[in-house]
Amino acid sequence: MLQDSKWLQHGTVRVLPHVIDTFLLLSAISLMFQVQQFPFANDWLTMKLAALIAYIGLGMFALRRGRSKAHRALFLVGAVLTFAFMISVALTHHPAGVFA
Repeated sequence: MLQDSKWLQHGTVRVLPHVIDTFLLLSAISLMFQVQQFPFANDWLTMKLAALIAYIGLGMFALRRGRSKAHRALFLVGAVLTFAFMISVALTHHPAGVFA
């Protein structure tokens, strides 16, 4: 996107982010029922779900809705940092993740 790649117009590239986001959400819901841990009952899982929703929103703005390339780049950095935070919450089982 930042390099104006022609690949962005390819049908697969336009659909793939939606498929990945749907897979992430369905995986989260499936795992939630398998381990019997639910958001709002467990703080760390609530934070992880909130981070996942933020990640999807930031990714949406990074790929399509950002007004300029600079805005899109900032949303991209935010999405990557949010994803890293989400992983740290999952590994530590603490709502603050690595900041605990």
